[in-house]
Amino acid sequence: MSALEVGRQELTDLAYIRVVALAKALNWSLAEMQRATGVDLGITPVTLVGEGSADVYPLTAALTLDNPGPAVDHELITPGLKRPLLLRMDSEEMLGVTSASIRPGSTLHIDQADTTPEEGRVYVLTDQDGAHVRLYTTTRLGPVFRAENRTFEDIPATEATIIGRVVSVATDYDPNLN
Repeated sequence: MSALEVGRQELTDLAYIRVVALAKALNWSLAEMQRATGVDLGITPVTLVGEGSADVYPLTAALTLDNPGPAVDHELITPGLKRPLLLRMDSEEMLGVTSASIRPGSTLHIDQADTTPEEGRVYVLTDQDGAHVRLYTTTRLGPVFRAENRTFEDIPATEATIIGRVVSVATDYDPNLN
């Protein structure tokens, strides 16, 4: 183990039984060890479908769903999602005063099975500039995805790829705290 600590030996060079023993000594599962070290141990991350819990990923994970990177949290999933994806809101583009407002740090519960845009619904989408959370609406110039924070420009619907609809938002924000 000291050879690992000082970098003389790689985790991937250990026999499987020793990797398992190390994970057990650290009180980690193999998936947790893989996530914590960034070393591919061949463990496929598991996200429960439907009711249960799942890893929460940064919003940028929407750009690479096949390889979302390390999780930032783990939360219960909103019941009824067909293809759940939990992302952390790390942008101020939906910060505002209407019911569509979403505070940075909130967890977005997305249904990846719902990709047909409907007026007034909020979606996670990608375009050439990255991953976004926006409200779908129709303007006189056509359908767009609009940010609640109007300092962000509209994204024409034709330029966006919908990842899924935001079904619910979990936040620890308390308006009564100073």
